[in-house]
Amino acid sequence: MTTKKPKGRSHGFMHKSRSVMTKDKVRGVSFLLREYAVGDKVLVIIDPSQHKALPHRRYHGKVGTVTEAGRRTVKLIVKLGNRPKTLITRLDHIKPFGVV
Repeated sequence: MTTKKPKGRSHGFMHKSRSVMTKDKVRGVSFLLREYAVGDKVLVIIDPSQHKALPHRRYHGKVGTVTEAGRRTVKLIVKLGNRPKTLITRLDHIKPFGVV
């Protein structure tokens, strides 16, 4: 006996993310040269042109605190509701909080 999977929509990682995953302006490379220290507040802004270490779309626009900083990646603590979540992402997807 074989079971058939029901047909329907895909619920993948980029499901319903068209508005978040579209780029409206061109960025330079100066964001890659910024140094982050432990305790810095950062804003998670997804860069759709960089697919490596892409955060989930639920984190887009959230503010996190840096817990570890490496050469290419940072580890953040982001609060979703009452729960703190650990987010590991690249420098392309974050920018300092409070900087326009």
